[in-house]
Amino acid sequence: MDLSKPLFDIDCSAVVPRIETFIREKMTALNRDGILIALSGGLDSSTTAGLCVRAVGKERVFGIMLPERQGNPEADHYGEKVARYFGIVSVTYDISRLLRKLGTYRFITSLIPGNALRTKIVKNYLEKSGRSPFLDSVSGTGSHFVRKGYAVMNTKHRVRLVVTYKYAEERNLMVVGNAHKSEDMVGLFTKHGVDDHADLMPLKNLYRSHILQIADYVGVPEEILSRSPNPDIIPGVTDKYKDILGIDSGKLDLILLGLEKGMDPQSIARQLGLNQTKVEEMAELISITGHMRNKSMAPEGLLNI
Repeated sequence: MDLSKPLFDIDCSAVVPRIETFIREKMTALNRDGILIALSGGLDSSTTAGLCVRAVGKERVFGIMLPERQGNPEADHYGEKVARYFGIVSVTYDISRLLRKLGTYRFITSLIPGNALRTKIVKNYLEKSGRSPFLDSVSGTGSHFVRKGYAVMNTKHRVRLVVTYKYAEERNLMVVGNAHKSEDMVGLFTKHGVDDHADLMPLKNLYRSHILQIADYVGVPEEILSRSPNPDIIPGVTDKYKDILGIDSGKLDLILLGLEKGMDPQSIARQLGLNQTKVEEMAELISITGHMRNKSMAPEGLLNI
C-alpha cells in the first residue's frame, strides 16, 4: 500500500445520510424521546452534535457539560459555543464534589497550587519520561505513581458517564457517544468512561481523518475544526496525540490503516519517515488494549459506499 496517496477521502453526501438514518432508527427502536451528548467543544462531540441535529432536529437533541475544578475551562467555553451554534439546549453539572468524595483530589498533582504550575510540571514529566507513561499504564508495567495518575484520570471519565446516564434516563433520552476508530484502536480512552459507553456510537468505525471531513460537511465551526485535540482533564497535555502517543493524529491514522491492511512496521515507518519503534509501539497498543474495546452500536459499511 502506498501511504502517500489520499487514503481517507470519503463521499460525505453518501456517508452522512447513512449515519443520520442509523441514529433515527436506533432512537425509534429504543423508544427514546431525544438524544443526549456529552459536549466538550472538541471535534468529536461537535461532529456528533451536528449529525444528531440533522437526524432528529435540534428540539430533540440535548448537551451536557461536566466540568471539574482541575479541568480546562476552554472545554465549557467551546461546548457552550457548539450548543448555541446548533441551537440545542445544554446543561452544566460540576462533578467536583463527587470527585472530592472519591478522594480524587488527594493525588499528588492536586497538591500543586494553581493550574499553570500543575500544567508545567506534568508537561515536563511527560517530556522527560522516555517510554510513554500511557503505554506503561495500559500494559500493566507502570510505576505506582503512573498507576495512581491513570486511576485519577479514569475516575473522572467514569463519574462523567454515571452523571450522563442519570440525566438521560430521567428524561428518556438516548446517549450518543463520540468515540472514533483512531482512539479506539490504540485504547486512547477510558474503559467504562464517558467516551467509551453509550447507546450508540455513530463515529466508531471511522478514523479521525474521516471525521474532519464529516465535521466540515455538517457545519462544525472552523474554530472547532482548527482546535488542537486537547483533553480537558489532563494538565500539561495540549495535543493528546503528540503529548501522549508522541505522534500527530494524521500519521497515527496512516499507521493504523497500514497495520489494519497487513503492512509490516518497517514498511510503514519507511514510507512515513518515522522511527520503526514508534510504529511498533502503536501495534503493541492495538494488541494490549483489545480488552478495552466494546461493541457499542455503530453503523457498518460506511467506507464501502
